[in-house]
Amino acid sequence: MKLTAKIVGIFLLGIVFLTALFGYLTVQSEYQQFKRIKEQNAASLGNEVRETLVVAWKDQGHQGAIRLVRDFANRHQQMIIRWVTTDEGHATSKADISKKELDLATPDAMATVTKQDPEGNEQYLIYYPIDVESNRAGYVEFKVPLNDVAEYTRLTTYRTTSIIVGMLLCGAVIITLGIRMVGRRLDKLVEKTQRISQGDFSQPVEIQGDDEISELGLALNQMSDTLYQQQQELAAASSARISAMEQLRHVDRLKTVGRLASGMAHELGTPLNVVSGRAGLIASNRLSQDEVRDSALVIKSEADRMATIIRQLLDFARRRPPQQSQIDIRDVVNTAINLLQPMAHQRDVELIASDSAPLIASVDPAQLQQVITNLIVNAIHASSPGKQIHVSQFQQEATPPTETATPKHLYCCICVADQGTGIADDVMPHLFDPFFTTKEVGEGTGLGLSVSYGIIEDHNGWIDVQSQLGEGSRFTIYLPAQVD
Repeated sequence: MKLTAKIVGIFLLGIVFLTALFGYLTVQSEYQQFKRIKEQNAASLGNEVRETLVVAWKDQGHQGAIRLVRDFANRHQQMIIRWVTTDEGHATSKADISKKELDLATPDAMATVTKQDPEGNEQYLIYYPIDVESNRAGYVEFKVPLNDVAEYTRLTTYRTTSIIVGMLLCGAVIITLGIRMVGRRLDKLVEKTQRISQGDFSQPVEIQGDDEISELGLALNQMSDTLYQQQQELAAASSARISAMEQLRHVDRLKTVGRLASGMAHELGTPLNVVSGRAGLIASNRLSQDEVRDSALVIKSEADRMATIIRQLLDFARRRPPQQSQIDIRDVVNTAINLLQPMAHQRDVELIASDSAPLIASVDPAQLQQVITNLIVNAIHASSPGKQIHVSQFQQEATPPTETATPKHLYCCICVADQGTGIADDVMPHLFDPFFTTKEVGEGTGLGLSVSYGIIEDHNGWIDVQSQLGEGSRFTIYLPAQVD
């Protein structure tokens, strides 16, 4: 609607300006043409009477010239003609123009001036010079009323004004019809595009007619339907992808549980032997009442220990939906270390965890535990017997590797450093690729680091790797810290 008014308004302004300019130029042209014709008539009459005037001037002077011009004027009444002079002694025939301008007049370039009479009517005065023996005797004054010109100017102005008013009225009608036929229909299209931009593909736009705007409305409806179908397909694909990722992460978690099984079996063997021995003593009826009570307490303690180990393993293996919350990262790290201690003992590798101040971040505890477990398991496999694995936690300002120009932010960091074989330079670029592994067949699927990197990336963080062959590797997890 606004566009229609602007287009019509600009068009009308241009037409009005051109019409007014044409009317003005027409009046000016007609006015100049009128004066040229009158000057030509005056020159023709002046030439006609000049010879006779020279003779009358020589015979009778000014009075003879005045009488001759008066007789000449009576025969040519289309103009008012009189004899004028610059001589101060003849006030009755004094010219209405300055002496300087009169002196410059010639028969070919007469002196002219526009004056108003006492009644306010404009008159055009033309002065034709009469020279007698190289002396300026006087001038024949031709006085032409400009009433016809003024009337013509008024008529032209009236007609031009009428045309402009008519154009403005037509413009108002065009704007009204444009609003009805174009503006409102465009408003419907704009409203539809706004709904599409907000993700609302319902309610197709309805535009009557068979012109380009209605065709645009049909095309917009078709585009909306296509976008809706693509949105549904994308949502289904995204849901399937998320489900596949969760399944992949769960498979990786179960794979890690399998690795922990042998260590757990060894860890559970000792308390089971204690429980079995104590139970046998109680069953023999050779113990006193106090000894039976002590044995029962030992059995309960060992049973609680085994229940804790099994619960940790089951919690790790259980599939949970992703759910982020603000937690202390140290608790997740300690849980992962306790879960992996049996595997480390079985391989004669020492797990060392450093203490730190509370590290608060918004994470999914189960997913973060999976990442830390994967990194520690890899470190255990890469370490020789008698080596150490250091797990440290700290806060650090850093810039994401993909955003080098952004300012630094505070991150919670978890570092797993081993003294293993290290990683070769040609392997480093493929470290986080799915199904890429350097382990023997049956020891790894190549999913652990890929899944771990995806989890940390979902938490708006990243994993940094530093390694040197023969000296070990250092994996550092960066997670955005929660700043109070």
